[in-house]
Formats: sequence, C-alpha cells, structure tokens
Amino acid sequence: MAQHITLYDVLGVSPGASADTLRQAREDRVRQLRPGLEAGAPSPVVAAVTRAREAAEFAGLVLGNPELRLRYDREIGLHRDRGLRGSPGFAEGAAGNGADPYELMRAGADLLPDALLVPFAGLLAWTTPCPAPPARRVTVPDLRGLFYRPGQAVATMAGFRLAVVRLTADPMPVEGLVTGQAPAPGAVVRRHSVLTVQVWHPGRGNGSRPGGA
Repeated sequence: MAQHITLYDVLGVSPGASADTLRQAREDRVRQLRPGLEAGAPSPVVAAVTRAREAAEFAGLVLGNPELRLRYDREIGLHRDRGLRGSPGFAEGAAGNGADPYELMRAGADLLPDALLVPFAGLLAWTTPCPAPPARRVTVPDLRGLFYRPGQAVATMAGFRLAVVRLTADPMPVEGLVTGQAPAPGAVVRRHSVLTVQVWHPGRGNGSRPGGA
C-alpha cells in the first residue's frame, strides 16, 4: 500500500466531512497554532508548528473550494464509489493513477495568492504518496506537523505500533502536535515496528487556552 499524508489528515477530518466541518477544523487548527505559543521551544518544535500552520491554511484553501477539493480527491485516488481512505480501492488509486501532485497547484494557481505558492509546493511534496516497499516491510511516514490523533491513524494504517514521548511538562488541555520521530521519515523497516513520536503541547504559561481540538 502506498503511504502518504492527506489534507484531510492535516485537519483531522474524514474525507466525507461537510464544508462547515472543514471550515471549523481549519479554524480550530489555526487558533491552536497561533504565533507565540511555541516561543522558547526547541527548533524541531518551531519547525513542526510552522509546517502545521501552513498545512492547515493550505488544506482550508483547497478543501474549502469545491472544484479544487474534487480535483484533489481524484489526484489522491479517493473515489467515493470505491471506498474512502484505507480501503483497497483507495490505496490502488493513490499508487496507480500516476497523479502529479503539482498539477493541483497549477490548476489552483489562479485561486491561490502568489505568495503562498512556494511554501505550499513543499507541503504538496510532503503529502505525495511514497512507493510501496517490499512485502513485510513498510516506509516510515513523516508525521511531523500532524496533530496526534491523525498521526496515530496514519501510523496504524501504515503498519506501525506507536510509542509517545510527551515534551511539555505542564501542557494546555489540547491535542498535541507531533514534532519528532524515530525511525526517520522515509526509512524502510519491518511491518509492526515501533514508531516513537515526540508530541508537543503549548504550555499553560504561553497565553490563554486556545479553542478547538
């Protein structure tokens, strides 16, 4: 099965989510990732927060536009008559339809601000399917910049057992963000290996509690 992160994972919603659910999820993510909450954190945390913030914005732009959402679903092989994410039909579509992830960027160039195209091109590369590894082995997905629950779902579907290291001593009561992992993204390991993730929460002293997740 090809392994990849989808924009639905970024927002923590299902592919069948309504427009209102998508909009609320995007607002919740952006609010929880507002600048300043990562102040004083190590550079891997700052990098993951930046990626997550940009990814939430991009996911909202693409999935919030019906035409771009339909095109994106086709690009990743998500066909509602063949099943949603994780089904055999979904995996075959993602691995075998020859989709160019940058085609979505080109198709939506007129709808997205020019200043966003360069950083968002990197996000599209992040969410591109990886080639399927040999039998009984799996490719480690890049979970950095995903919130914990979507990251857990991706890891489980990819065939990993997840172990968690929590980084924040006095966290806000919100969903944590994956900021580091071992083995490294892209490594090919045995199926059912342990994937250890570092999960960061904003500290209680870094401002008022954000709403949402």
